[in-house]
Amino acid sequence: MDKTELLEIIKKLLKTDVDLDFLLKLPESDLETLVVCIRERFDQLSIKQQ
Repeated sequence: MDKTELLEIIKKLLKTDVDLDFLLKLPESDLETLVVCIRERFDQLSIKQQ
């Protein structure tokens, strides 16, 4: 997956149209880590709501 695809995933997870292009300055591995962290957090929140 390239950086732009990862950025689109982040935007979808956050449900935002805010310009997050500054994240493209990060290495691809950091963007992957960010996606994983966001997903884990959402998973935690959904478990608490049940």
